[in-house]
Amino acid sequence: MITSHLNDTPLGAPVFECISQDPKFSFYWHSHDFPAPIARWNYHPEYELHLIRYSAGHYFVGDYIGRFEPGNLVLVGPNIPHAWFSELDDVQPVIKGRDVVLQFKGEWLEHMMALCPELNCLSTLIEDSALGVEFKGEEAARCAELLIRMGEQDNAGRLLTMLTILRRLSQSEYHTLAGREYGLDAKGASSEQVDAILLYIHDHFHEGLRMSTMAENNGMTPSTFSRFFKHATGDTFVAFLRRIRIGHACRLLLEGKQSIADICFEVGYNNLSNFNRHFRELKGMTPRQYQQNTADLVPKE
Repeated sequence: MITSHLNDTPLGAPVFECISQDPKFSFYWHSHDFPAPIARWNYHPEYELHLIRYSAGHYFVGDYIGRFEPGNLVLVGPNIPHAWFSELDDVQPVIKGRDVVLQFKGEWLEHMMALCPELNCLSTLIEDSALGVEFKGEEAARCAELLIRMGEQDNAGRLLTMLTILRRLSQSEYHTLAGREYGLDAKGASSEQVDAILLYIHDHFHEGLRMSTMAENNGMTPSTFSRFFKHATGDTFVAFLRRIRIGHACRLLLEGKQSIADICFEVGYNNLSNFNRHFRELKGMTPRQYQQNTADLVPKE
């Protein structure tokens, strides 16, 4: 009997992933199994090109929920939460080499584009990746093959292949995933202080978080913290917190294990009317309508 990993492991708040990239290299290429410690609902300041080689299941990028199959190729921008959960069975409890992942820092790519104006062709793709982008078509399939072959190349060969993949993907068929309101302008978001603030919000969004308290804890006045947060995330503190809460509510609604009132209080609201109003503003429908429209996404045992 096939069951989804989502049935027994609710997503919860995303985990901040610290990627220990060797300073001798410009990027980090690796492959891993599923389940694995790093195969979780997470976010990080690096860009990530993610390929699924085997299995099917559900994946999440920001507030997007979709199905994936082998060949699923996605580019995720900095600090956008993401996860891929495969359907497992008793015959295959572990999917060996499921993922091939390429991660790189935005600062490195910006320096490359400054030194080599020819790489400005990547600008639109990099901008769109703030919402996550999924690639389709024959060109995406060829780039997926190149991504896999990088594992057999020497260091210089990997660099050339990486640039080739990014150029070809920038000219391929793709579409954005997360809603426009979810996108973040993550300039400077790789700093340790911003990472700590984002991680704290993700861990405590269900509590009565106040910007004045966050400012005091970070040695800032409320007005200074407000400007700092807006510059780092492209959003106000209140709007960002609201999106986190509604995003988590969507996942609880998808699980279908709690009432809407219980979900309202669990994600940090103390007023059902405000919860319904904010949910409609962000999702264009009521929580009940969202639950009904996404009922077909819930894996059946």
